[in-house]
Amino acid sequence: MAQTLFKLFFTQRLAALASTESLRAIREGLLWILPCLLVSAGFLILSECARVLGFDPQVVAFLAGLHNQISSVIPLLVAASIGYMLAIQHRLPQLPVAFLCLAHVVIATFVLRDFPRASATFVLFIAIASPLINVPAIAWLHRRRWTRLINEDLVGHNLKGTLNMVVPGAITALGLVLVLSLLLQIPQVAQLQGPQVLDALETPYGSGLFVTLMNSLLWFFGIHGVYAMQPFFDVLDQAVGLNNAAVAAGEPVKYLLNGGLLGSFAFIGGSGGALCLLLAILLFSKSRSMRLVAMASLPLSLFNVSEVLLFGLPIILNPRLFIPFLVVPAFNVILALMVVQIGWVSPAVVSVPFTAPVLLNAYLSTHGDLAAVLLQVVLLGVGMLIYAPYVRAINRQATEGGTVYLKSLDMTFRGLEEKGRLLELDPVMASHKAQARQVSELSHIQQISDYEFYLEFQPQISTRTGLCTGCEALMRARDAEGTVHSPWEFLQWLAHARLMPDVDVWVASQAVRQYQKWQKVGFTLPMTINISSATLTTPAYGDRLVEILAQAHGQVSVEITEDALVGDIQGTRQMIEKLQAIGAKVYIDDFGTGFSALSYLHQFPVDFIKIDRSFVVAQHDPKGAQVLTGMLRFCEALNLGVVVEGVETAEQLAFLQSGSELIIQGWYFSKALPGDELERFVRGRYTQMQSNAPEPL
Repeated sequence: MAQTLFKLFFTQRLAALASTESLRAIREGLLWILPCLLVSAGFLILSECARVLGFDPQVVAFLAGLHNQISSVIPLLVAASIGYMLAIQHRLPQLPVAFLCLAHVVIATFVLRDFPRASATFVLFIAIASPLINVPAIAWLHRRRWTRLINEDLVGHNLKGTLNMVVPGAITALGLVLVLSLLLQIPQVAQLQGPQVLDALETPYGSGLFVTLMNSLLWFFGIHGVYAMQPFFDVLDQAVGLNNAAVAAGEPVKYLLNGGLLGSFAFIGGSGGALCLLLAILLFSKSRSMRLVAMASLPLSLFNVSEVLLFGLPIILNPRLFIPFLVVPAFNVILALMVVQIGWVSPAVVSVPFTAPVLLNAYLSTHGDLAAVLLQVVLLGVGMLIYAPYVRAINRQATEGGTVYLKSLDMTFRGLEEKGRLLELDPVMASHKAQARQVSELSHIQQISDYEFYLEFQPQISTRTGLCTGCEALMRARDAEGTVHSPWEFLQWLAHARLMPDVDVWVASQAVRQYQKWQKVGFTLPMTINISSATLTTPAYGDRLVEILAQAHGQVSVEITEDALVGDIQGTRQMIEKLQAIGAKVYIDDFGTGFSALSYLHQFPVDFIKIDRSFVVAQHDPKGAQVLTGMLRFCEALNLGVVVEGVETAEQLAFLQSGSELIIQGWYFSKALPGDELERFVRGRYTQMQSNAPEPL
């Protein structure tokens, strides 16, 4: 029991740490530089292949030089991308802050210019850590009036925000110079001297654990482990040469722990046994994004290049992968030392490049011992099994979370402030009325950015069977005080910011996730989601919507408003056909309240019409009753399914008469419910109808 509670507590603490704003910014920021890492690693692999195949040394040097040049700017890109994400969180101008963070790395590189080992070791760490300190500091300084160069709205919002970054940026830059200068006064930091004697290898197990654990720990915090422990790795490489000399002289090998053993057996695929993690993802993860990163990094991991996984997942500062990232290489080095000491595998006696391919490096370093290749395969499998539970845990956390808050998707909804600002007009050229409108929009968008978003589902009841035959997914938002906001309170502002396609894609993803959750417990219920005309007429978003809804196999359909029918008719028709091709049905929402859709109805293969509540309420008036009756007959004649919204009383329900089945949605039967409550409602409704005690229809 105590062990279970400790595990639960530890898991919750890691989850809380992983979801903090700073770590989320790091994960998103590091993901942005993935294309550059792939290009850089590609040149490294090409140079290694060219060397092995005997190409001209100038070609090899040229390809390696391209890799080195791209790698040299990676810290700059890391700082800029993390700074950009943190600027969104702190409501600062994104690009100016990103460029300031980039400049901080340039400053750090200059300050460390006379200390190459310290520079190679700490520049990447500075690129990750400095935005975490400097951006909040810039935000604090930005709120102080004395740091602002411009206080009046004499220029546009973007220019004003940019100029007011100058003083905070200069102060934080000076602070960075001061801190680095003080640290360089410490000899251990400036020179990074360590043990450079072979005596450290006399205790191979202890030294092996130290090297592997320290390398993983340093990389976890973004510090290049090999550079940080370069003196120790120099000793390990020297040990390989001494082993080779001993074998040539007919003497026994003295140093079981050496660079060849670590490269072949401890760091399979790179730091942390990255190839083990990669295989665990491919075999055990259902996350599309994780599998894509794994597939992209597979060819590189075969050459022991792990940066794509380190930055792409990422592993750096990802507490969910911290334990296996430490354990796998440590386990590998202990087992490899034991096997070599017993004599089952030959010790490493040949120096091979760290980028030598997996399997081949073990074969070459042991002078052609096939048992070494077998050992590497075994360690690869064991490491994969160690990573597997953690990969599955990440997958469960991604798919089985309760209410998924849109707030957690920074790239979608933190970025709306940026989009809102880009829509702002220049106050000098705009009228006071236009300026006030822009300020109001930006204020609302900033408020919305702190909301927690989720879905609720309103049941739909058949007049023919009395059963619940479907539901509509409705978006809700909850603010920091716990107040729930209806869609009309925030959707208009998201529409002004041109974010409705992003909203639609998010709603579709959550609806499919709810469908999959229901499916796991043996429950199925068709649902509909509302889609804006902007999504239908934007091919990238429309295709993404179809891709998402295809996972629901026709169980999630779409509702479109009449205005979607009067824009790009050809594009809308094609998108409707794509949706119907995956089994989704198409509803026209609020029929008769907006554009007159009668002239367009024959041009689109819609399946259902949703009659707005205003017609239900108007039935008390004789003409209103005639209009509602006429609409029902009209839909019946066209063989269109009908959903009547807003039915709240038995009187309203009794008035609805049609020769065909009607679907009723409204508070008379139920308000919108959370997913688990809707499941109970549907089952309860079925039990009620089976017992022949239905409510009057």
